[in-house]
Order: sequence, then C-alpha cells, then structure tokens
Amino acid sequence: MAGRGPAPKENAVRRNAVDLSHLEGDEDVPDKLRKLFKRDGYSVATQRWWDTWVDSDQADSFKATDWQRLQMLAPLVESYYRRPGHNALAEIRQNESLLGATVTDRMRLRMNKTDPKQNDKPDRLPENVADFELYRSLGGT
Repeated sequence: MAGRGPAPKENAVRRNAVDLSHLEGDEDVPDKLRKLFKRDGYSVATQRWWDTWVDSDQADSFKATDWQRLQMLAPLVESYYRRPGHNALAEIRQNESLLGATVTDRMRLRMNKTDPKQNDKPDRLPENVADFELYRSLGGT
C-alpha cells in the first residue's frame, strides 16, 4: 500500500492558482519617473543603487507608485552611505523587500522572470521527452 486516503483524481486540476495579470507593469510610466530626481546631488554609490533598480527585472513591473517609493528612498540611501547606521539600513531593507530586492522577496511576491503573456504549453515536446499519446496510438500500453 502506497499511502493513506483515496487515490488522487486522474485529471486533478489545481484551483489555487491566483490570477496576477492585473499586477503587470505599467507601460505608460513616464521616463521622467525612471530618472533619479536631482541625480547630481547624490553620491556615486547612490547613483549606482538607483541604476541597479532601473536595470532590474522587477523594474519592468513597476508602476508609478513604485518609482515614487524609490525616489523617496534615495535620500535615505544617500544618508546611509554618508553615515552608516542600522536604523537606516533596516528601513532601506524593508522598503526594498516590498519591491522584490532579493530572491526570497521575489519568491514571496510570486514574481517570475517569464513573460506572463507567453503560452504555458510549448508548440512541440522537447526531444528528450516521450509522447505517450503517440505511443498509445501505435499500440503501446
């Protein structure tokens, strides 16, 4: 006996998938929001921090409010680089976590790098995968 309880349904469908299509990025975000306000007033370290966010995969899904959050966070990042302290770092970490800064954050937020519009089923099977329907139609059991 393999396990307890009834055998699983043959064609079980998972119903706990959540539709996240409404959270896709905003194509209409003005370029001015992607630019660090008063960039010349910030240190090179803060400018690199900003550029890292602009070039990140998660930035593709940012809406105007997310860019505003980063703009508000930039002075705090600047103050941290000028005078490091655990309070500033904790606040930076918390805000970055909400935007998906680490792998764990992205997993928790269910972010993925794949294109959501991409079809889940490929056009054909990979070469190293057996086609069981074809096998059965040819007389296999």
